[in-house]
Amino acid sequence: MDQMNLILCAVAAATLDVCALVLIMSAYHERSTGDRRWNRMTSFMELADYNAAYPLGCDEILIGRHASADIRLPDLSVSRYHAILTVSDGIWTITDMGSKSGTFINGVPVKQAQLRENDIIKLGNRQLIFRRRRDANVR
Repeated sequence: MDQMNLILCAVAAATLDVCALVLIMSAYHERSTGDRRWNRMTSFMELADYNAAYPLGCDEILIGRHASADIRLPDLSVSRYHAILTVSDGIWTITDMGSKSGTFINGVPVKQAQLRENDIIKLGNRQLIFRRRRDANVR
């Protein structure tokens, strides 16, 4: 009887191990599928200036001088909450948040505008380029 209980315990433990492995593999697959879907939706875009690149990792990104901004530009010419980037169906839009110095796309002042690859965004004295990410892993 003890031997039978031992066998049943071993079978139960093996079953739990297999279930855990299946869950781990499913979670990994779902994450990689989600990452691919997100990258397709965002067109692998980033904002960059002369010394930094800012990957656009969510569907709403606050740009400003404040410490809580998603992209923080510590420059007094940039408002604390200067502009917000949003993406929908792969189309990125920038909206000025009532900043004092304004938001410019390719030299034109905008309150809201759709972005295209290689657009130059000017916030205060800072210029950022909206470009495709330069990661080696991006295809």
